[in-house]
Amino acid sequence: MNTPSPHICRNCDFENKSSFQFCPNCGQKNTDGKITFSELGAEFQDAVFNIESRTWNTFKSLFIPGKLTLEYFAGRHRKYVHPLRLLLVTSVLLIIAMSFQDFQSSTNNNYDVKERVKENYERLKLYKILGNIIDSTNHIFPSQETELITDTIMSRFQDSLNGLLHTYRDGYGEYIDLNQFLGSGNEGKELVLKRDFLEMDEEELTQKYKQDADWFDQLYFKQQVKFLKDESQLFAAVLGYLTWAILLMMPFLALVLYALYYRHSYYYIEHLIFAFHVHAFSFLVLTILIFGIHVFPVWIFLILFGVIMVYLFISIWRVYQQNFWKTSLKFIILNIVYLILFFLFLIGTFITTFFLL
Repeated sequence: MNTPSPHICRNCDFENKSSFQFCPNCGQKNTDGKITFSELGAEFQDAVFNIESRTWNTFKSLFIPGKLTLEYFAGRHRKYVHPLRLLLVTSVLLIIAMSFQDFQSSTNNNYDVKERVKENYERLKLYKILGNIIDSTNHIFPSQETELITDTIMSRFQDSLNGLLHTYRDGYGEYIDLNQFLGSGNEGKELVLKRDFLEMDEEELTQKYKQDADWFDQLYFKQQVKFLKDESQLFAAVLGYLTWAILLMMPFLALVLYALYYRHSYYYIEHLIFAFHVHAFSFLVLTILIFGIHVFPVWIFLILFGVIMVYLFISIWRVYQQNFWKTSLKFIILNIVYLILFFLFLIGTFITTFFLL
């Protein structure tokens, strides 16, 4: 059995002229490879409590506007969780919170296209059957009294059917207009038989109605049908991707900050770190809001939204150290640009999700 040399590290093979307890190159303790219970316990304690300490220090500093960013700029990195990791963790918490909420259920209750088309279609079938029965009745029992009764029945049913068609924004009888239901703003009509819409999937409908169309028209038609058959899957996908879209927006926001403070000594990457920290705090607050969406009164939401705005203002003031009026002006400009960026990324997320769903 080889005896470990006190001059050579077993981890990185670093050789030192004098013996050492800890390797000057990699920092590992010079050992023969055997681990005692005390050493294992010490390593476990160091691993667990160091992580807990970093996490606690990070979140404690994060809730003080600008402190975590200033600490990171001062070079104190080991005490805190890496900015990108912090942002990813808080974004995952936000996604988890959104996954527990059924944002689309209330919308489906008011505007479930497939169920409404199905009910409408069944009523139209019933209307045709009733019409045949009335024609047969008038033929078998020809009299003014019979016609008066049958006309009254048809009139009542027709009024009910017209009300149904008006309520469902559908005036095409046996057809459904995809453009009108989707609200795409397309001036043309995309008419599909309700029976086909209910009985065929999107591939079969595309083959029947768009066989000779170009690939984009076929794709758009197919996605229209898929969305109208189940609106919830699109909205759920958009919510899932929106958080990641905000992450992709960070470099653009950092560029805006760089432009607003171009005379400042901070580099672009430092503006990006500031954006990471501010959004990590915002994601945490939004997570609380979403989890309490059915519990909190409205004024709690207003207060927490105000907290985000105040937090952002104080963070900008402390990190960039300009006077109140300059900070206020740049705060307003930053929020306007942020809304524009958010709107553009939201539209981009919706369009991308629509075509990739």
